[in-house]
Amino acid sequence: MSLFRNMAQWVFFLALLFAPWAYGGTTTWSIRILDWLMLGVLSLWLVDLAICRRLPGWPRLLLLLVFALLVAGGWMVLNAGAILDSDFGVFVALPKLVRAAPGSVDYAVSADFMIRAGLLLGVVLFVFDLSQDNNALLRLCYAIGAVAGSFALLGLLQKATGAPMIFWQAPPEGGPVTTFFGTFFYHANAGAFLNLVLPLTAGLALRSFTAPTGPNVRATWAAVFALTLASVAANTSRVAQLTGVLILLALCWQLGPSLLRRLSRTERKMALSGGAAVLFTMLALAQAIRLNEPLTRWGQLSEHLPNDARWQAARVALSILPDAGALGFGPGSFRILFPVYNNLPEHRVPGGWRFLHDDYLQTVLEWGWVGSLLWMLLFFGGIGVAIHNLRKPEARTWSPRRRLILPLAAIALGGVAFHALVDFPLQIASIQLYAATFLGICWGSHSWKGEDKTQAAE
Repeated sequence: MSLFRNMAQWVFFLALLFAPWAYGGTTTWSIRILDWLMLGVLSLWLVDLAICRRLPGWPRLLLLLVFALLVAGGWMVLNAGAILDSDFGVFVALPKLVRAAPGSVDYAVSADFMIRAGLLLGVVLFVFDLSQDNNALLRLCYAIGAVAGSFALLGLLQKATGAPMIFWQAPPEGGPVTTFFGTFFYHANAGAFLNLVLPLTAGLALRSFTAPTGPNVRATWAAVFALTLASVAANTSRVAQLTGVLILLALCWQLGPSLLRRLSRTERKMALSGGAAVLFTMLALAQAIRLNEPLTRWGQLSEHLPNDARWQAARVALSILPDAGALGFGPGSFRILFPVYNNLPEHRVPGGWRFLHDDYLQTVLEWGWVGSLLWMLLFFGGIGVAIHNLRKPEARTWSPRRRLILPLAAIALGGVAFHALVDFPLQIASIQLYAATFLGICWGSHSWKGEDKTQAAE
């Protein structure tokens, strides 16, 4: 492996570690640093491609979607019609390249968003290439698993100690905050991140018992999975917990038969005993990690659901929809656009709305019908490619790690897609990075080749 390729991988692992721990990429400074890390990864990778004079075998559809998204978003930036003066709260008109053509309502916001979008699309292409290396793919999964375990442990410790705020943050003057978890200020985003990494931790735990590994390795990955699962349960976001239950059902359907086939009768008994021990341990720790809090919130669902302001915000967004057109109001423009429409007397949803609690509707407003279709083809097309390739006869010749990891990546993406129906996980930089990583794995399966028995040995 070349020096630049190796450096690109390690900088990428650093980005995966930094993203959730730096407040989930929800602050201005953390997003900027994450952008620089992604730029560093892509720069090192492009140097490697140039030195080695090679091109990964990207499918034409993937390249077409990436190019079309960059063109659509880039045009909205170049043809922007205004920029918001935040000091005076007024829009300053800008000269448009083509007056009759659509352009962003705010040049600065859309330009900033397109920088991140371009980097994330580059990450998809990078991970596509990375996934062609069997060992690099496993190292990537180990890195994600390590981040998942450390993040989950922090969240559980905060719950167990009754922390009024993130450990290194000063508690607010008004009293303890109830909507944070781990390093995220909003528990639903933390839950979405945990659900994204949960399938992979389950896969690593399973692999540690079905591959020739030592007891310390098995204990480590079993603990990581147990911590992640406990964190999903302890998180007070209802939609995140519901998504977690659906993911667990998918994992049982996907991994259960394989586990039963590969384990001997004695190992099955040991696995059942271990599962029971984990369950009893979680029940014993229920009070410590305050599992009564999410249960209490579920009991309040019928009271809170009809009065949830997100439904009022969705009605305002639907009223804006006819004006979105083919290319929308511009990438990232929702936080600029929504207050303008929300000032109308018939709307007036209380509170500030940086994101809409519906990623799909927000995407249509920002990218229009054409841009939204392109994003859906990229996202759900990646899941479809993974499912299609798993069903091909050639998949039987893949290494066991690839046959294990690919469906887990698809399940993780399916979970965040469900969560995005009533929240905004795909607007958060850290979750965007992990989703792009799993998309790269899914699209990368397009070029996976069979391996002989010596190469496929685990």
